Amino acid sequence: MSRLILWILLTLGLIALEYRRSREWKRSLLAVAIFVWILSLAVVGLTMRAVLPFFLLHILLILFAWGALLYSLYIRRWLWWAFVLPALTPLVFYLFNLFDGSRYEA
Repeated sequence: MSRLILWILLTLGLIALEYRRSREWKRSLLAVAIFVWILSLAVVGLTMRAVLPFFLLHILLILFAWGALLYSLYIRRWLWWAFVLPALTPLVFYLFNLFDGSRYEA
């Protein structure tokens, strides 16, 4: 758990260093908003623990989006599709639950 907090602080520090280097506050604010989006999707992904393949795919896509954020900070090109991909796994999970049920009802 402490390593995760360290990675979060490191990412926020890299965003702050990027702001200090470029002085583009809109870009830095967008980076913080995308980072909050990724963290919120990570919390939403905890609801998918019941179905392990969805959960593992979601964690993999969260890590990919986090890497894409760091990549976008230094390449100066936003990979918008990488930030949308983690949102698809909970959507597909909930759609499957809607059509097929959770199979955990009593």
